[in-house]
Amino acid sequence: MDGMGKVAIVTGGSRGFGRAAAAALVADGWRVVVDGRDARSLEKAAAATGAVAVPGDVADAGHRAALLERAAHLGGIDLLVNSAGTLGPSPLPQVSDLALDALREILDVNVVAQLGLVQLALPMLRTAGGAVVNVTSDPGVVPAELVEVARK
Repeated sequence: MDGMGKVAIVTGGSRGFGRAAAAALVADGWRVVVDGRDARSLEKAAAATGAVAVPGDVADAGHRAALLERAAHLGGIDLLVNSAGTLGPSPLPQVSDLALDALREILDVNVVAQLGLVQLALPMLRTAGGAVVNVTSDPGVVPAELVEVARK
């Protein structure tokens, strides 16, 4: 453990907001652990941003533990950015037509896994006086239609 500087975990760090957040944090002197399901894309992103890659799926409890272990090795965790997520099938059907297995996957990745990572990180975050940032997309603030209403 080397205690120098602040440490962040950024999930979904191989692209989009997660990659941009990791790059900005590294540029500001943070040590950043990133994850993503596509190991090749994650390794490329980590090399480009200077982050530490831990490939895997945030929905996997073992992977979440590995993220915390890596952060602990770097000195703890001061910031957790939950940026990993899934929208489900594309194009996304109306909720009334969404297969229950797809809904379970969406909830597992976007809710259960995020909470699981926060729960694991809380002891280190509390010690550091750290913070959690949860990222969402427009479906998180703009509700989708639940059912298509038959019109006469």
